[in-house]
Amino acid sequence: MKKIVIILLLITSFVFGQEIKYHTPYTDLKSGEYYYLFGDNVKFRKLPDTKSDVLELLKIGTEIQVLKKSEETLKYNGIESYFYQVKYKNQIGYILGGLISLEKKERGNSKFLFTYKKDQDRYSIITRHINEKSEITEAITQLTTNDFSIELYSNKGIDGIDNILFINYLAEACGVDGGGIYFFQLNDKLKKVFEISQVSDAGVYWLSEDLIFPEDKDGVKGKIVYQKELGNYKDETTNWTEINKVNRELEWKDGEILPKLESEN
Repeated sequence: MKKIVIILLLITSFVFGQEIKYHTPYTDLKSGEYYYLFGDNVKFRKLPDTKSDVLELLKIGTEIQVLKKSEETLKYNGIESYFYQVKYKNQIGYILGGLISLEKKERGNSKFLFTYKKDQDRYSIITRHINEKSEITEAITQLTTNDFSIELYSNKGIDGIDNILFINYLAEACGVDGGGIYFFQLNDKLKKVFEISQVSDAGVYWLSEDLIFPEDKDGVKGKIVYQKELGNYKDETTNWTEINKVNRELEWKDGEILPKLESEN
């Protein structure tokens, strides 16, 4: 069972050979750090104002250095976004924060960029994929938990796909889902294929779901192993628990993970 752990947001660590960054919609971009543009033909302005002179139009994926946050804001993708003073080459100007990617992930000829979107009280993640021809495709997916890390892997032994992208939810407290969303990259498209849940209520119950791919430890060639554990605490004084486990082999076929399960969205 995946234990729910309380950790500070936006710290970095190295897990499975890749740097893991945690994101939340309530945290500012960090001064002095380098970021990449999520928007395309972004207006790099002289001042933090939509009427200010445009110094240059910058392409998607352009690297910039954030210097500081301004006091000026503009609503973008449903979120009140700050303008940031940034450095691009030898120029200093301003770019709206919503047009700057949370981070960039790369594997092979594929680049992935990310930002938040808000509709009423629900957040989504927008993911943009850029191929070797600089063609852009986009996927918008509603989030169950607003805080997450982003993990990019090879196809892990699944034929017919290029890469696996996992939005890994961060559960800060009991009752918050710490599962995540799996996407498969199919040529230049990103397809949401499975959601898992990992949630607990201390002293009451826990639910843990996982997908194990062929190249993972205990993986099965040609199969995606779905595991589910549901536990209930009956009596803490005597450590009485009841646990139900499910183990099922699935496969990637005709553009879907089959057979379909109730946990899949």
